[in-house]
Amino acid sequence: MPFHITPSLGPTISINDGLVGDLGYWDSGRAVPSPQLGSVVNGSDGHVYIFAKASAAIASGAVTILTEPAMTMATGAGAWTAPTVTGGVPINQYAWFMKTTI
Repeated sequence: MPFHITPSLGPTISINDGLVGDLGYWDSGRAVPSPQLGSVVNGSDGHVYIFAKASAAIASGAVTILTEPAMTMATGAGAWTAPTVTGGVPINQYAWFMKTTI
């Protein structure tokens, strides 16, 4: 799994293979996770990653569409890929989504 090369607060793109879950690992109990939705970082693998929330259940490794300004993801013919995790990304969970092309 790649790691951040862009300085950033909050859960790294390598935490749980990109699936952050309910909230970040240190800010559970907060209404808004850290980093903010829509935060973009560069990974050691050359890809760009965005922190977003699943608006529906998303299969592991599925191609997704970003909805702005809500910064939510859903399965569809978009430019992002969901993290490859067992069970995929559940609805209303936060994850790092990878830009499909470099």
